[in-house]
This record gives sequence, structure tokens and C-alpha cells, in this order.
Amino acid sequence: MLKKIPSYVWTFAALLFGILLGGLFPESLNPVAVATRHFINFIIKIVPVLIFFALSPAIASLVKRGLAGKFASSVVLWYVLSSTIAGLLGVVSSSLIFHIPFSAKTTGSTSGVFDMFQILGKHGASIPLLSIIVAIVIGAIAVWITPLYKLLNKVQKSVTTIGRSIGYIMVPLILCFGITIGVRFGARIGMGHYLTMVMYTFVLCLVWWLFYVYVVIKTLAKQPVKKVINEYFTPTALIAAGTCSSMATLPVNLAFAKKYGVRDEVADFVIPFGAVFNLNASALAYLAYAPFVMSYIYHFEISWTMLFMAWPALVLFTIAAPGLPAGMGTSLWAATLFASMMGLEDPTKATFIATWIALSGGLPDMFRTVINSTGDGFTAIVFDHFFNRYFNKNNNSRGK
Repeated sequence: MLKKIPSYVWTFAALLFGILLGGLFPESLNPVAVATRHFINFIIKIVPVLIFFALSPAIASLVKRGLAGKFASSVVLWYVLSSTIAGLLGVVSSSLIFHIPFSAKTTGSTSGVFDMFQILGKHGASIPLLSIIVAIVIGAIAVWITPLYKLLNKVQKSVTTIGRSIGYIMVPLILCFGITIGVRFGARIGMGHYLTMVMYTFVLCLVWWLFYVYVVIKTLAKQPVKKVINEYFTPTALIAAGTCSSMATLPVNLAFAKKYGVRDEVADFVIPFGAVFNLNASALAYLAYAPFVMSYIYHFEISWTMLFMAWPALVLFTIAAPGLPAGMGTSLWAATLFASMMGLEDPTKATFIATWIALSGGLPDMFRTVINSTGDGFTAIVFDHFFNRYFNKNNNSRGK
């Protein structure tokens, strides 16, 4: 009877049980949390290598088929548009919820926009971006060098095999991830505010998830929703929730997308590229957080004008700097941007930034990571669907 229970049920139960254990016995289980964080950090450090060996053979295959330019530009455009739309949704929905006026007396410096991007060269944030560039160059060169092309494909297949093998240890791994999250909770600044932030983030992410599933997956890609959720979304989402990192989720994301049926050259390009380039849920959330933290908690006077000024800056930053850890990356610099625009000074500025980071961590971070990571897989499913139509069209024309 136990064998009939789907694996995703066991992994979900392991995540909840782990969170419960970590929350109840934080001191005793702290060594487990520390070891798990080291494991996650190790995965994140080798992600640029995984990106290179997944992306370079995919680029070579696309170049050989004459589709590299068209396909790559379409993927980039998709990610830019989705992040832009998500950010706009965050501005409009939160402004309406918190009754933000169109204009306010408060004006501040926009220097925070420039300060955000100064972090790009620090803490290894640029390494995943560089790995994409190198992978594109080497993949294009491999088209003309057969031994190199064969080597890249051989290594890529090994990476895929390793990703699939994680499934055998998924339950204990998820349990450790859950323990880590439970230990992290500790004391929160204003538990009531934090719980409100959790529910607020959940609703925001749910709305964006429903858009992807029922508009993009069901309507655009014409895929069976139940199958996508069971075979791809649920197992990938649990790993994403446990790691709180799109980068650390990458190997499993690739494995489950391919298991669902996405062809290698599509998955190996779209998902690694998205892990670095696509944080549309973060763009949605951080622009929606601003009215909550600034107006609802701190009672600062803000306006639609300020939010629309921050909108392109935050969208660009989520595209350019996803390699940073969430707590000290996009969250930190979103808070810094709005603090600068408000003209806040220490100690108010420091308190505001610390509050923003504390409220956006933990469960809200889990929700954002789940949507960011699985959004990459959903995108791969969509592009795989249109690739099938393209190939069928070409084959039919050749037959004539």
C-alpha cells in the first residue's frame, strides 16, 4: 500500500516534518542545518560549470540546425517581457490594495538605482553570467570541431544522469532542507507583520503561478495541467522550496523537465539560461512589497510615481544579478533603492532595510524561489511545444 503513494507526497511530508523538527529543536538540529547549507553552497558554486556543460552542447545543436539566433532571441525576449509584466503587476496590484496615491510630496534621490548595480562584480554574482557567455562561444565553436562537440555532449549526458540520480535520495534531502528552514525561523521582527508578509507573498506567487499554468501551459502550450503539475512542477517545486535557490535547483530542474518530455536542446538552453536570467516572481514580489513595508508598516508617504520609477530598475536588476543569495541580493538592494528614493538616513535607513530583509526571508523566499525555478521549466515546455510544430512543418515541406 505504501508503494502506491506518489513520491511527491513523501517529499512534501518530509519538507513539512523537517520544518517542524527544525522549529521545535533549533539548537539540537543546528549542525544538520549548517551541513545542509554547506551542501547548498557547494551546489551553487558548481552551478556555473553545470550551466556551461548544459548550455554549450545545446548552443552547438541549435547552430547546426540554423535556429540559434531566432531561438535564443525568442527566449531572451520571453524572459524580459515576463519580468516586465510581473513587475508591472506588482506595482498596480499593491498600489490598489494599499490605496497608494498617484503623487506624493515626498521625493528622494534615485542614486540607489546606480548603487544596486555596483554589487554585480562582487560575491561571485557575475560568474554565472560569464559562464553563459563562455558556453555560447564554445558551443558555436564546437560546431566546427567534431571531437569538441562529442566531448561536450558526453559531459552533458553525465550531468543529466547525475541530476536524475538525486531522485533516489530526494526524501532525506528534502527532510534536511526542511530542518534548515525550521532552524532559520528563530525570532522574527513583528511576527504579525511576518505572517502577513507570508500570506501576501503566497497570494502574489499563486496569481503568477495560475497565469503560467492556465494561460501559458494550458492555453498557449496546450499541455495537460495535471500531468505537468504531477510530473514536473511538484518534485521541482519541493527542491526549490528546500534550497531557496534557483541555482541549486538547476540539476533537478533539468532532470524533471527532460523526464516530462522536453527535448535536450530546449531544456539545456532555456533552464540554465533562466536560472541566471529569469527572476520574474522576484520582480513581482519586491515591487509589491514596497507599499506593504513603506506605507503599511512604516507609514511613509509614497506614490505610484515612485513605484514606476523603481519598476525598470528592479526588473533590470533581477535580470542582471540573480547569482546573489536572496537575503543579501535582490532583497537587500530593493530595500536600499527605496530607502534612497525616500531620502532616509541612518539609523532609520538601517532599520528599514533590516526590516525589509527579515520580512522577505524564510517562507516568502521559498514561495518566490518555487515560482522562479518552475517558471524556467514552464518556459522550456512552451518552447518545446513550438519546436515540435516547427519541425513538423519543415518535415512536411520536405516531403512535398
